[in-house]
Amino acid sequence: MRIRRSYASIVLGIFLLALLGACGGGGGSSSPAPVATTTITGTVFAAPVRGARVSAKNASGYTVAGPVTTSSDGAFSIDVPTVSLSGDLRIESEEGTYLDEATGETTTAGRLAAFAPSGSLRAGSSVNLDPSSTIICDLVTGQGKTLAEANTIFTSAFGYTPDTSVSPINAPSPGTDKSQSLAGLRAIAFSQLTYDLGLGAERQFDMLAALGQDLSDGILDGKNGTAPVMIVAGAEMPEDIQNKFEDSLLGLLANTAVNQTGLTADQVGALPFSKTVMTAGYKVEYIPGAMAAAQGKTMFTIRLTDRTTGKPAAGKAVGLMPKMHMASMSHSAPVGAVIDNNDGTYSCTVYYLMASGPGMGIWELKVTIGGMSGESATFYPSVGMSMGTTSKANLKGVADLIPAMGGTGTTSRTYPLFYDGMSGGMGGSSTFRLFIAASDDMMLMKWPAVSIGTTLHDQNGTAWTVNSMTVEASTDKSAWLPGTDDGNGHWSVPGLTGLSSGGAVYVRVVVNGEQKTTDGKSVSGDNGYQTFTVVSGM
Repeated sequence: MRIRRSYASIVLGIFLLALLGACGGGGGSSSPAPVATTTITGTVFAAPVRGARVSAKNASGYTVAGPVTTSSDGAFSIDVPTVSLSGDLRIESEEGTYLDEATGETTTAGRLAAFAPSGSLRAGSSVNLDPSSTIICDLVTGQGKTLAEANTIFTSAFGYTPDTSVSPINAPSPGTDKSQSLAGLRAIAFSQLTYDLGLGAERQFDMLAALGQDLSDGILDGKNGTAPVMIVAGAEMPEDIQNKFEDSLLGLLANTAVNQTGLTADQVGALPFSKTVMTAGYKVEYIPGAMAAAQGKTMFTIRLTDRTTGKPAAGKAVGLMPKMHMASMSHSAPVGAVIDNNDGTYSCTVYYLMASGPGMGIWELKVTIGGMSGESATFYPSVGMSMGTTSKANLKGVADLIPAMGGTGTTSRTYPLFYDGMSGGMGGSSTFRLFIAASDDMMLMKWPAVSIGTTLHDQNGTAWTVNSMTVEASTDKSAWLPGTDDGNGHWSVPGLTGLSSGGAVYVRVVVNGEQKTTDGKSVSGDNGYQTFTVVSGM
């Protein structure tokens, strides 16, 4: 009997334990406590990628949220554990399809990503994945860069810093804020770049990964250190990939069939200014002068290397064709003679009429080799505002007219006077030098240098010759000293005295008997000369 009671007690104990377990230990719930989450929204954009699977991963690559699927416009919403926001996260997408802008083909998307540093996300945050954010993320998570380092490297390479809170669109941005359209233009530039490199649309994602590898050494030059970077087997990253990105981006501005942002050149900002271009026969390098490119006289060197022999290419006919892309028009700029230094380098001068950048436009500088039928390389210099000494001042014709912009009516011919240097220093006797050009075709915006013998054209297109021309300068508007025509638009006025730093040099110009004025009206009062403020050392 004792044994039976013990056995019964054991069975009863097991039953009671099971019952307590089922009840959660005295009446508690078995459901785990709910995990607090924060909703993050965003888009996946190569064009809008539909059906992409989006996940959030922590610094160890562990998925903490998702995957969720993007809608037809590339949008997603993902609930991330709030505790995970205190650490670094990367939001990644894979697969899905989009309509590639450059080719018009429906394309399967590869990986896109964005890096979110610890503490940067909260309720209402938006994280948008596009080619730019992907390269930044790869530099941080794959190449060991800090986010600050990655942003600096990217900005140097591409000319802008991505903002993952901005949702790209290939359409005009609502209102006056152009940030979405600009993000869209820059995103589709990578699609265009893929096409311009001769790669299939689906290879864009291989190219993005390769760009991250290229930039791991901080320089976008087709190499990681000295090792060439491969996009895919058989496709090496070009040495002038930075210049090719500039070409692709600027080419999109005029291609409204692909680019629907409505942006103009003055809204794009500065391009990165690649200084290397590879043509079929030459490596063409832009070597800045002692002073960076700026409004007014800018001197620099072009170096040519024969790509077949690897040797300096001397004795070539090198020409310069600057062009300013603005909101609704384009114009050129005067250039000086190109000097062959007989060692593969060529000394060059451009007289920029204005600065580039936001609100202004983009300067293009085409370097021709062997004339118009030869090879050419195009650079996109960042041209700054002039500082110190007045770099440029304008005089205008009175009866000296040309057709107005648009071909309707006439306008006064403009004579830009460029400061070309000074010798002799301050206080003593100084020689003041100018370069003088003239507008000669408002449709083509030609700016020939002006010296005696120069041919210009009037408002009817009739050619006429500069038979007489005087250039005079003064430091007191009383004693005017005559200038010397040094040819090809260069003039020098010796013997100026009494000039101190911050002082003024006054210049007046007469062409074929007509004195040019600041306002295009007959000489009256102080409109018959221009004023240059001269700063010591400039």
